[in-house]
Amino acid sequence: MKKHDKLSKIYFFTALMILSAFCLFGCGSGGEDNALEDMALLDIIDNIYEITPVDLSIYSDNMDITDPDTMSYNAGLTNLNNVKEAAVSEPMISSQAYSMVLVRANDESATANIANEMKAGINPAKWVCVAADDLQIVSYRDVILLFMVSSELSETITSQEIIDAFQQVCGGAELVSY
Repeated sequence: MKKHDKLSKIYFFTALMILSAFCLFGCGSGGEDNALEDMALLDIIDNIYEITPVDLSIYSDNMDITDPDTMSYNAGLTNLNNVKEAAVSEPMISSQAYSMVLVRANDESATANIANEMKAGINPAKWVCVAADDLQIVSYRDVILLFMVSSELSETITSQEIIDAFQQVCGGAELVSY
């Protein structure tokens, strides 16, 4: 009987150690991986377009975050203190209401404030004679995506298609909407 108890304890502790190893190593450090941490904003944009191609002549470029006019026009931002970097993707023809803007916050804790300022400050009628009426702003960790498009381009692209592609680039993680 004593031998059986001793074996039971050994099996119990072995199972406990294996289970602990799975929890520690299988689940990582307990925090969710940041799928975008090592990705440049232009690479994120390229990945979005790889998932959801857009049939428009589009250019993408980094924005000068020290230029308040550029940041206000493209991102709706006037307070640039917590912005680490920003990129924009728009059609080469300016009469198409289409704009994708990515902003990376200096710190994840500033993400919501930046996103809310973008929402309040962006002009969906910034183009000549056209306006975007399909606008969404979402974030994943320290990256904010603002996408706006005219519903006249809905056969080409919708904001939800871009948001869904961004979510895939983020590894399927839950996005925060603003």
